Amino acid sequence: MIAMRFPCFALVCFCGLAGLRPASAESYYADGLYGWYEGGPALVETAKIKDTSIEDSNGFGINGNSVKFDPGFHFGLGIGRELTPYIRVELESGFNYNSLKSIEAADTSGGNLYRVPVLANLVLQYPNRTRLVPMIGAGVGAHWTVLDAQNISIGSTTLDDDSSTWTFGYQGYGGVRYQFREDMNLGIFYHYSVADGPSWEFDSAPGTNFKLDSIRTHTLSLTFGWDF
Repeated sequence: MIAMRFPCFALVCFCGLAGLRPASAESYYADGLYGWYEGGPALVETAKIKDTSIEDSNGFGINGNSVKFDPGFHFGLGIGRELTPYIRVELESGFNYNSLKSIEAADTSGGNLYRVPVLANLVLQYPNRTRLVPMIGAGVGAHWTVLDAQNISIGSTTLDDDSSTWTFGYQGYGGVRYQFREDMNLGIFYHYSVADGPSWEFDSAPGTNFKLDSIRTHTLSLTFGWDF
């Protein structure tokens, strides 16, 4: 049910890219339009509860309590445009998944966290005489985040459904790509992304707000790219 509710339009608009015929390039950078897929592990830093009326079994508020997540995975895709040999602009989306490991003061804390980023990136690269091209980039946009609570029990409150929200997001990344053909490349990239202050309300606990300070994600991705 959760997967069906994702804003797939952000992903579907990219899926036709692979079927387009790539054009030849004269150097080891994409001279024009390009696209890519990527995937790899995703690690989420410990978050803090920022704003909630939920109290623990002793009647104390849980604002400031830690929320931990298990390692998960990341899938991404995007399209970009070469403005100069050194500057690119991109539109990126994808899917991130991590399961909920624990909530401080919770009796039970099962659940899953899903994120769909929609980001615009500015990228700097260094074309050279080799097939290896180093790159760094930064992006801003939004994250669609879903917290799928599966019997989260804190004091007298039980969260047992899912809730979604849009929140401001940004990222920084860097890596290197290897141009094994004039129109295709492989790469490895590290991303640090932030979904700022996601806040959820649950039908299973009417009037209850559950907000985190941020979701900070580290990913290491292998990429496959092509030039149009």
